[in-house]
Amino acid sequence: MKRAILFVNGELRGKDRFYQNYITKDDFIVCADGGAEYTYQLGIEPDLILGDLDSISSKVFEYYRNQNIDWQQYPAKKDKTDTQLILEKLIDRGYKQIIIFAALGKRLDHSLGNIYLLEGLYQSDVTIKLVSPKEIMEVIKDNKLVKNQVNQTISLLPLTEKVTNVYLSGFKYELNGTTFHRGTTLGLSNVICNARASIKFDNGAFLIIINKNQEVEAPSK
Repeated sequence: MKRAILFVNGELRGKDRFYQNYITKDDFIVCADGGAEYTYQLGIEPDLILGDLDSISSKVFEYYRNQNIDWQQYPAKKDKTDTQLILEKLIDRGYKQIIIFAALGKRLDHSLGNIYLLEGLYQSDVTIKLVSPKEIMEVIKDNKLVKNQVNQTISLLPLTEKVTNVYLSGFKYELNGTTFHRGTTLGLSNVICNARASIKFDNGAFLIIINKNQEVEAPSK
């Protein structure tokens, strides 16, 4: 299954080699406007650059304009962010796994907007994650098996009014049929204890955040 990598215009946290090691030759690499600054920094050639192009420096713009790269420009006045437009395009193209880099930092409203897109564009057969060397974020609306994340801290934040009948297995704090309520902190700062830790529930949606207790250079496979 081909994977899409999307660079946006937040902060590229951590060391360059994390991102260089994460990306494979089979990935389809897209930049949302100023995200092209980061591919340039990393020495990575994107397949596509989209946006209103108001956040790209003249140096990077001139460099990529001379490369064999597809450009698509959106108008500056629009009802959706460049990131949302690109995610919708990738989903329409059939990508089932989308990794977003540099989605957090700089402006809080943009960071929250990118997190909300995980919920707003959720589809059961599409996985969208915000990834950095220090955290992984995704929205789940069904049972989830967390693999190969032993000793990492995980938080489960309810996005719906309730997440009902929650069972956690393979965590420091396990649960058996608990209901989570939006606006409370029950799910903050649990710890993953098993190589296969399960999250099961009946109804609702979680934002799950895995915080890396030590910055890593490459993702767990």
